[in-house]
Amino acid sequence: MSSGSRANVQSGSSVAEASSSAGSTQQLASGRLPLGEVVVDAVKRWYMDAHRDALKGDVKQQALLGQMLTEGYGCTADAAAGKDWIDKARRRGYKMSGVYCEI
Repeated sequence: MSSGSRANVQSGSSVAEASSSAGSTQQLASGRLPLGEVVVDAVKRWYMDAHRDALKGDVKQQALLGQMLTEGYGCTADAAAGKDWIDKARRRGYKMSGVYCEI
């Protein structure tokens, strides 16, 4: 795995932790978080889940992680690390189609 990918995971998890603790200060009068903050947190958690499963060898999650890294979806964009994960998924036989075919 490239060091860029590791840096994204570390910054992604610390950002998620920071946003969950800081997010509580921006609650609406109803006591709920604004929907935008909830979505941002969910996308960061999705990235972390995809990364965990990609490391375990899930080829679909490797392709997804590559796309997320390329786009900066839930993490800091890192095109080189994204390409590495996408190439790994392709080498393992994953047919890039649908969302991932435009990479």
